[in-house]
Amino acid sequence: MSDESNNINPKYDALKYSYEQFDKNVLFIASGALGISFAFIEKLIPDFKDAISSCLLITSWYFFAGVIFISLITHFISIRAITLAIQHHNDADYEKISNRWNRAIRIINLATIIGLLLGILLLVHFVNLNSFKK
Repeated sequence: MSDESNNINPKYDALKYSYEQFDKNVLFIASGALGISFAFIEKLIPDFKDAISSCLLITSWYFFAGVIFISLITHFISIRAITLAIQHHNDADYEKISNRWNRAIRIINLATIIGLLLGILLLVHFVNLNSFKK
């Protein structure tokens, strides 16, 4: 093994681990926020029709569900990209195709971050509005 591959392999391993942790954390946070908000909404607001701006809560649920779904799509795309990389690693266009897949995954990951942030902000705003009402 050359010095170059000795230096690059740990970097690829670290990148792979980082992607795995990112996907796991996004799913954990979105699922947890969705589950907790379902579980505790009746404690916060016993009669939901009296809630202020209930559309904020419902929209946050849509964002959390969307993030979970998009994370599953990202996982599927990653599997497909790895399969194609294995099959076509010697092709002349490999680098260009690989870059397209990587770019698509980065864009989708950014969308999950934005969706998660929006869902959390909407949920917190809803709780804030309804916690201090008379």
